[in-house]
Amino acid sequence: MTLKGGSFLTQSTDPNSIFIAEEWNEEQLMLKKMTHDFLEAELHHLPQEPEASKDLKFISNLLEKSAELGLCGLSIAEEYGGLDLDFNTGLLFSEALAPGFSFATTIGAQTSIGSLPIVYYGNKEQKKKYLPKIASAEYKASYALTEPEAGSDANSGKTKAILNEEKTHYLINGQKMWITNGGFADIFIVFAKIENDENLSAFIVEKAFGGITLGEEEKKLGIKGSSTVQVFFNDCKVPVDNLLGKRNEGFKIALNILNSGRIKLAAGAAGGSKFALSQAIGYANERKQFGKSISEFTAMQYKIGEMARMTYAAESAIYRTGKNIDLKEKELKESGLPINEIKLKALREYAIECAILKVYCTEVLDYSVDETLQIYGGMGYSVETGVEMGYRDARITRIYEGTNEINRMLSFAELMKRAFKTKEVKLLAAGKKLPLFILKRALPFQKINVKNTIDNLKALFLILSGITGKKLGLKLADEQELVMDLADLLSETYIAESLYLRTEKVKTLSTDKNELTIKQAILNLHIYMTLQKAQNKATTIIDSLPEKSRKRFLKWTVKLLTKQMNINPTELRRKIAVYFIEKGKYNW
Repeated sequence: MTLKGGSFLTQSTDPNSIFIAEEWNEEQLMLKKMTHDFLEAELHHLPQEPEASKDLKFISNLLEKSAELGLCGLSIAEEYGGLDLDFNTGLLFSEALAPGFSFATTIGAQTSIGSLPIVYYGNKEQKKKYLPKIASAEYKASYALTEPEAGSDANSGKTKAILNEEKTHYLINGQKMWITNGGFADIFIVFAKIENDENLSAFIVEKAFGGITLGEEEKKLGIKGSSTVQVFFNDCKVPVDNLLGKRNEGFKIALNILNSGRIKLAAGAAGGSKFALSQAIGYANERKQFGKSISEFTAMQYKIGEMARMTYAAESAIYRTGKNIDLKEKELKESGLPINEIKLKALREYAIECAILKVYCTEVLDYSVDETLQIYGGMGYSVETGVEMGYRDARITRIYEGTNEINRMLSFAELMKRAFKTKEVKLLAAGKKLPLFILKRALPFQKINVKNTIDNLKALFLILSGITGKKLGLKLADEQELVMDLADLLSETYIAESLYLRTEKVKTLSTDKNELTIKQAILNLHIYMTLQKAQNKATTIIDSLPEKSRKRFLKWTVKLLTKQMNINPTELRRKIAVYFIEKGKYNW
C-alpha cells in the first residue's frame, strides 16, 4: 500500500521505498540524452532564439521534428501512436526539455495540457481520431481555459455553448486569452458553459470547424519563442460528439489536468536550475579578475553552493512524488477501473505534493537564474550571452499552472479537507500525540540529528495549523498571509524529508566517498537553512494570532523544535561549491 497524499506529515517513510534520481536506468537516461541532443542540434546553434511573432513556421516545424523522435506522444498509449511512458519518466523528459528555452513551453503544451484531457477523458472514438495525429504533431494542440475576467477563478468563465435546434452541434461564443500554441494550433481544448449551467464543460474544437479568429501574438516579457494569442469564438460549430467527458465536468477536468501540469512544470524548473547553475559555474571558472578565476572568490561560491543545495533538494522531492504516482496507478489497476480513471485518481491522490512542488521548484529556478545573471555581471545583462533571456523566461513559471499564491493556499486547503472532511490524513490522531512528543523533546540531552529535526518540523506544522484553526476558525480562510506561511512550513517539511530520504538511500547505492560526502553536506546545510526559515515563519504566525493565544509558550515550543545541529554552514556551502566548480558544471 502506497503512502496516501499528504500523509508524509503523520507517517514515517522508509528510505528504501522511495525512488531517487540515482536510480534512472540506461533507457531513461538515453531519453534524457536524446532530448538534450535534439535541442543542441536544432536550437542551441542559432544566433538567437526564434520569436513567435515572426518565426511561427519554424516553431511549428520544430514540433514536427520532435514528434519524429516520439517526443510528442510520451503520455499517449501505444495503440494511438504514443510511447505510454510511466509518469516518472515523463517528469524526466520535462526536466530534459528545460534547456530548450521557449520550445519547452511549446512542446509542454502539446504533450500535457493539449493532449492529456483527451488521454484522460476522451472516449474511444475521440482518442482514435485525435491522439495519433497529436503524437505525430500533424495536429498541434492547445488548451483554452483562461478568459479576460476568469483567471484563477476559472469556473467564472463566460464562454457559452448553445445546442442548435437540430441538436447536432454546439455553437460556441466567447473569448480566451494567453493560449499557448494558439497561433498554429489545429485543435483547442475549449472550456465553456452549456446554456445556463453553473459549471464548465469541455470540448475538442478543431480550427477547421470555422468561427475561430486569432488575435496577434502577445508581446511578452519572456518565452518569446512560444506562441501566445487570444482566441475568439463566433458561432463556432462543434459536433455534439466532441463534448469531452460529461456535461458540467469541465472545471473538474481543468483542475485534474493542472495537477499533472504542476509537477511537470516543477520538473522543468529543476532542469532549468541545473542548466543555469552549469552556465554560472562555466562562466565563473573562465572569468578572471584580480589575477584569478572569480569562482575562487567565496562570494561566488556562496551563490553556487546555494543553487546546488536547492536544486538537489527540489529534485529529490519531484521524483519521490512521481514514483508515488506510478505506484498508486499500479495499486489501482487491481481494482479493475478503466486506465484513464486510474491515472486521474493517482494524480488526485498527490494533489498536495504537486502544488507544493510547483511553488518550491519555480522559486528555486527564479533564484538560480537571478544569481546566474549576477555571476555573469554586466555580460549577463547583455543579450549576447543569453542569460537575460533565461532570467525573463523563468518569471512566468510562478504564474502559469496556477499562481504560486493560489498553489500555496491550495496545498493547505486540500490537506485540511483530507484531514477534517474525508478523514484520509490522520492529523487529529497525530495532534493528540503532540504533548508527549514536546515533553520528550524538552528533556535534557535530547539528541539533535536530521531525522529528529524533520520530525520536529512535522510537529511544528501540526501545532501551528491546529492553533490557528482553533483561534480563527472559519476566518482562517480569509487570513491568506497566515495560510501561505503555513503552506511554506508544509512545503519545507516535505522537501527536507525528501532530501533526507534520498541521502539515506544513496548511501546504499554509491561507493563514491567524495560524492557521498558532498550529498551529506547538502543535506546538513539544507536542514540548517530550513530551520532558519521555519523559525521565521512560525514566529510570524504566532505574532499574528489574537492576543490571548499563549504566545510565550508557543514561541518557547518553536525554539525547542528548531534547535540547530552543530554545523558550520559557511564551510559546508564552500565545500559543495568547490566540488561542482572542479567538475566544471552541475553534473548530477
